[in-house]
Amino acid sequence: MTFDTPLIPSANPRLSADHVRTAGTGIRLVGQTCKDCGKSLFPRTGVCPACQSVNLADSEMPDEGVLYSWSVVHVAPKPWTTPYVIGYVDLPNQVRVFSHIGGAPDSLRVDMPVRLEAVAAAHGETAGQPPFRFSPVQKGVL
Repeated sequence: MTFDTPLIPSANPRLSADHVRTAGTGIRLVGQTCKDCGKSLFPRTGVCPACQSVNLADSEMPDEGVLYSWSVVHVAPKPWTTPYVIGYVDLPNQVRVFSHIGGAPDSLRVDMPVRLEAVAAAHGETAGQPPFRFSPVQKGVL
């Protein structure tokens, strides 16, 4: 069984504009790196939680990681379509991202490799607010 990941109803335009970029190479999440201690952050913030520095620079997050945990949502407010999968993805730069997760729930496993992907806009969403999810990496597909 495969569930479709729903779009975020009335997505926060600041989140989309500040934390997600699309380019010819696809979709990328934008976080920060502390210039003083090197800690990577997502989403962006005003102060490094590790060293309290405000010396932060924007940085693109890796587009691949491993699935830390997930849950199937069966009850949600309108207009969300259920069921759908949400979870946490650990990126190689020590950042944990909360995201929609693609793929069939019965095929998901802790520590399986996943890759960031854009989800096609629908339901009146604009191209300027691209929703995203992490989906399992298909073996043999780069």
